[in-house]
Amino acid sequence: MEGQKLVPICIASRQSEARQVESALDAAGIDYTFEITPVAGRSVLSIVFGSIRKGVMFLVSEEYYEKGLAVIEKAGLADLIVR
Repeated sequence: MEGQKLVPICIASRQSEARQVESALDAAGIDYTFEITPVAGRSVLSIVFGSIRKGVMFLVSEEYYEKGLAVIEKAGLADLIVR
């Protein structure tokens, strides 16, 4: 993926979500990379108290972005997509 422009495709805030994204992208043959990034919690308490956790941001090359979106949506993970 060196030399290619990478774009964020989704952010997983839970380890189980990250594993599902990895499995879906791997099964579709889509190359990706990831980085650890701060994410806000989704619970009411997290919103009220400003809890920040670490999440996994998945990045793909521009050429695989649309295919990656379809794969993630098909896997039932559309709420993780970065738009």
